[in-house]
Amino acid sequence: MPAQSAERDTPNAPGLREDFPATSRLVKRVGVERPLTVDRKPLRPHLVAARPPRPARHQWVVQQLIASDLDGTLFGPDSVPEPRTVAAVNAVVDAGYIFVAVTGRSYFGGADRVTNSGANAHWFIGSNGGHRMHLATRILEERLLFTEHDVRSMVNDLPRDLAGIGFGFEHDGGFSYDAGFRAVFPTAFDGGPRQDTAVWASHDIGKIFVSHPTLTSEELIDVSTHLVPEGTHVTTSGTSFVELTPPGGDKAMGLARLCAKLEINAADVVAFGDNNNDVSMLGWAGRGIAMDNATPDAKAAADEITATNTDFGVAVILEALV
Repeated sequence: MPAQSAERDTPNAPGLREDFPATSRLVKRVGVERPLTVDRKPLRPHLVAARPPRPARHQWVVQQLIASDLDGTLFGPDSVPEPRTVAAVNAVVDAGYIFVAVTGRSYFGGADRVTNSGANAHWFIGSNGGHRMHLATRILEERLLFTEHDVRSMVNDLPRDLAGIGFGFEHDGGFSYDAGFRAVFPTAFDGGPRQDTAVWASHDIGKIFVSHPTLTSEELIDVSTHLVPEGTHVTTSGTSFVELTPPGGDKAMGLARLCAKLEINAADVVAFGDNNNDVSMLGWAGRGIAMDNATPDAKAAADEITATNTDFGVAVILEALV
């Protein structure tokens, strides 16, 4: 069975041109069209296998949409955007650009970190491309889910080949964790004890976290990539655990679906990122920009490098656009 998805109609966000259609369509499954590499040096297969095809490059003169990762990119050291960055985002929005946050974070909590800062972003694409929220209306337009068969297969089969692994699960509105994951990561991001904020349900899982007491995230990716169901995306956002998303749950694919809805070409997209879960998006966008604090693979996929997130690397570029 394909990954499940639902998409609903959303009115145009403030600042969008009226000729951008807001019609929606049901997204059943996004397939891989062909193996991809960036046009610099080849990347490891798990970083490129799910990327949509990249168009021929041309001079960037008609850019319409700006997509940015959050942690390590748009966000400063306190995990929120700094005032200078917020002002730069709002300036490009006022100039007519569409601004989209594209992150591994989930919409619950993650979307509020963007909007509460005062940044007038139009969309929030979370879970590495697994869901999309229209920020003005707070409508969750799309959410990809693992099939129950795939969930149970991974939960039952992965521990046989990877003794000691633990699982965390993203549900609609919260997370659940098993004892193995809590043993490795007993503390939540807010500093408190890691606790379930949702009831585990095999039919309601949009992302799976996989931990291991001794393997690094890269080692865990190398092993688990060959053990998960076909089409599953395996990546990391810089943490010590690995993130699994269903077919289509990739930053480039999630952004491509939104751009198709808005009739915007990849060549007209500027994208910012810093980590390996940004590689596909940086390679797909017409102008991919990596932070100076980015991983080597993210830098290799990008067209150019800006300053670090603490040195306002995103703001520097946005300020030059208006």
